[in-house]
Amino acid sequence: MALAEETWQAGPWQLVPDGLSAIGNERTPGRMAEETFASFQTTCESEEDNVDLITRLSSSSSATRLITQHEVEQLLWLTDAGDEVWETIQSDDLTHVRRHRDRSLFGGSAFVKLTGRVANATAAQVAHCHMHFADRAGWDKQMDGFKILHHEKGNDLLYSVIHAPPLADRDFLMHHTVFRHESGRGLMFYSRSADDSLYPPTRAVRAKQYVAAHQIMQDADGRGVTFTTTTAMDPYIPFLPRWIMSLLVPSEFRRWVHAVDRRCKELNRDGIKVPCSPLFLAEPELRSAATVASGLLQEVEVRKDSLKSLATCDDSTDSDPVGYLDSDLASDTAVSLGVRPLSYLCRRVKSTTLTEMGCASYESIYS
Repeated sequence: MALAEETWQAGPWQLVPDGLSAIGNERTPGRMAEETFASFQTTCESEEDNVDLITRLSSSSSATRLITQHEVEQLLWLTDAGDEVWETIQSDDLTHVRRHRDRSLFGGSAFVKLTGRVANATAAQVAHCHMHFADRAGWDKQMDGFKILHHEKGNDLLYSVIHAPPLADRDFLMHHTVFRHESGRGLMFYSRSADDSLYPPTRAVRAKQYVAAHQIMQDADGRGVTFTTTTAMDPYIPFLPRWIMSLLVPSEFRRWVHAVDRRCKELNRDGIKVPCSPLFLAEPELRSAATVASGLLQEVEVRKDSLKSLATCDDSTDSDPVGYLDSDLASDTAVSLGVRPLSYLCRRVKSTTLTEMGCASYESIYS
């Protein structure tokens, strides 16, 4: 029996308790998965919590454990890292391909960070293209056979098949999670391989997904989408050198971006509403949030000038106006004006990018 649903947040990403069902997919529970899950330790507490993410994902023990908050926090540190971790291989207006600088990780598999852009689309449509299985089966002939075999604590046990002629089919068995960005502008899908005993291999060759994180974000103006995939996998093709597979990544990813763009245009043309739309702010709200947030820096300056003009600084504050603005008197003055003191506004600007604040955060500068 599945444990009670729970939700948690890692960075700006909030776990969607219903998982892939919230994207519009149906579950097809498998008896083997249900029975085997009951024998696994699937609690959040783990002796691996103090182990770095890559070491954890490289070990077979992670395959028997659910994805946890601590693990996703580690993941975000990795995906958010810059040039010190990720080396640019190819970049243009449509795609940006980066590879981890340590080529030995995951047995030498291509460990890449891929960014693509789709114009005149919504993040909901792009998420739909990625993870709405019935829709994807209609236009993506390479990957199908999706099954949600089990659901527990926000984790789906996901099975899928990839066709790679003239080679035999490859299949994947993964722990999969869905996250909603706190701004209402994005979704993230995070998955990694699960233990084979949960769904024994079929005629297809069982491939290994070390890590796959898809971050899909609406542009601030609501008119385009940027999505980033951080992934490492081993398709088990013994005779094909890893370096050749790495060379194929840029062209394959570009093909995928074009396919998503084409499908989004079809969704717009046919007026198709996607099931995951409720997980996002509506388009007018996105544009309103962007407009309001873009004026926040001006608002900070206005509030600062207002506070300064009301204050009669003594000798100590003349030499340190910022110190004055952080004082109790300044705070009391600000509250009497119906605004927060300058120090609060500055912390808000520094702690969160303006485009991610949204209307709610902008309103929070008022008492």
